[in-house]
Amino acid sequence: MDSETELLVNLLTQATMDGTSGRLPTERELGASLGVSRGALRERLATLEAMGMVRRRQGSGTYVEAPDPAFARLYFSLAVRFGQISTAELERAREMLELAVVRSAAERATAQDVGGLRAQIDEMYAASSANDVERGDNADYEFHRLLYRIADNPVLDLLTDGLSAALRGLLHNRRRTAWEAEDLRVGSTPRRRETDVIHEEIADAIAASDPDAAMVAVKRHYEVWRRVTGETAD
Repeated sequence: MDSETELLVNLLTQATMDGTSGRLPTERELGASLGVSRGALRERLATLEAMGMVRRRQGSGTYVEAPDPAFARLYFSLAVRFGQISTAELERAREMLELAVVRSAAERATAQDVGGLRAQIDEMYAASSANDVERGDNADYEFHRLLYRIADNPVLDLLTDGLSAALRGLLHNRRRTAWEAEDLRVGSTPRRRETDVIHEEIADAIAASDPDAAMVAVKRHYEVWRRVTGETAD
């Protein structure tokens, strides 16, 4: 393990020893128990605080926190900006994750979950009719976020939060391109665009508790978007 990871494991142990809901001992006590100087400890705590894994409360102490999704969003956004990861790689990772997520969602979804998915599809239709790209973006985003909530895996949830944030601007421009392409093809603004309708196949498969059909529907979802926007899979 790297030094921050090892320190965090040790801090978690310290924070749960006396049942104080994540509250850590004083820096003097921590330094003595961990065998590190207070200066080195402070530097590492500052790093963990920047990552959202510890929080300092004035006059109260230092507490171990659950990882903040904002850190994943920042990491992926910076990785794209500095060329460490391409948007094409992020998109491919998102597609691969959703194949696993939708399978789990089909196995776990309740009638209420399916109703939530269908409500977002209706919102997509309304946004299309109003030619409101931002509204359509939000409905699409919430539809996919619901899939992850239904699958109920915090690891996947954290990953997709970071991926989606890094791709948000690209996906917004892609929706506008898709709408323009579909409008041009039919000669007028359709009430229901193909890029919206494809979500119904996903919801139908989940409602039927059919994991295989759900995976096929997700694959078709990405294929439709690539075809409509004229893009190709890597």
